Amino acid sequence: MSYLTLEAEIDHGRITVAEPEKLPTAGRALLTVLDSPVPTPDWDKVMGLLGAAQVKLDGQTVEREARAEWDERERAQWGNR
Repeated sequence: MSYLTLEAEIDHGRITVAEPEKLPTAGRALLTVLDSPVPTPDWDKVMGLLGAAQVKLDGQTVEREARAEWDERERAQWGNR
């Protein structure tokens, strides 16, 4: 027994095969639908998350703050050696 997988489109309940020449003239088939409907986003939730997003500082300020944290950790770990 051989298996054949072909790309197909479903349009209003009708199946159109991308390569019909590969199909036998007669036979039986099982159809597996892999694509699910595209989910629509919950815009209220999205807008709520956007409102809670932090405003990022410019790169130089972020870098200075990160380096200051590192320096403070080193001072706490090693003391004034």
